[in-house]
Amino acid sequence: MTDHSVVQLISLAIIVATPILIYVVNRIYAICRIYVLGCGQIATVTAAYEIRQPLQQILASTAKIDRSLHDQRRVLYGAHKRISTVTKGIEKPVQ
Repeated sequence: MTDHSVVQLISLAIIVATPILIYVVNRIYAICRIYVLGCGQIATVTAAYEIRQPLQQILASTAKIDRSLHDQRRVLYGAHKRISTVTKGIEKPVQ
């Protein structure tokens, strides 16, 4: 084999190998990207679950506070009705 034929053989090998390598690299990239996205989704779900627990505890305490405020509003409204009834009776002139 002459030097010229060796160069042609290497050039042919590079021309044939380059598309194959590009395809393999693209497939590996696609597989890794799917894997990373899958890991990202798992991490996202885990983070959402970890955030959800404290939020549920806050919501439970907020519900207790809301119920307490509702009861206090009801008591104040009842007292207001009684006081306004008495006040209206006092303000009316006696005939």
